[in-house]
Amino acid sequence: MFCPNCGKDNSKEQKFCATCGTNLEAVAQALSGREEDFFTKMDTGIDYFVARYAERVFKNAPQGIADHKVAKSWQLLGQAVITTLVDILLFTLMWNILPLRFLILCISTPFRLLAERGSTPAERTLPQQDYRPPQLSEAREGLWLGETHPSVTENTTTHLEEAATSDKTRAATTDRLGR
Repeated sequence: MFCPNCGKDNSKEQKFCATCGTNLEAVAQALSGREEDFFTKMDTGIDYFVARYAERVFKNAPQGIADHKVAKSWQLLGQAVITTLVDILLFTLMWNILPLRFLILCISTPFRLLAERGSTPAERTLPQQDYRPPQLSEAREGLWLGETHPSVTENTTTHLEEAATSDKTRAATTDRLGR
């Protein structure tokens, strides 16, 4: 559908123009000349709901819902029925498998715990006589905090005194030259 405001060609599924944001649903309703009553809105809402449900099995179910065609509604109904049958089958399967798994766990857990407890510690840990601590390399110089390093502020007063003397000599030289 072409937007009457900006002229961009938008797909039928879009409710608003991608460029300017014009309400294309209102434009389509005005062009078709039909007014949506309560039953039409309910029918469309149910189709959207059924399409979202059938989407789990049929990935293309929501496509073409905006067309409001009877054939699409029947197709969605068929897809929803098939999805429901798949759900019933899976529910029945899980309803039988989950209690069976629970029963197997209840029976096998004590035996499995005893088998885990009965395993010797030698299987789980390294033997003590074969253990050797890893060899560490020698530490490099200057890595320890106990070693003395020059401070950032060390000798700053010396540098300040040198700067003050050089400023005094510079001022005296300019005074002599300036007179």
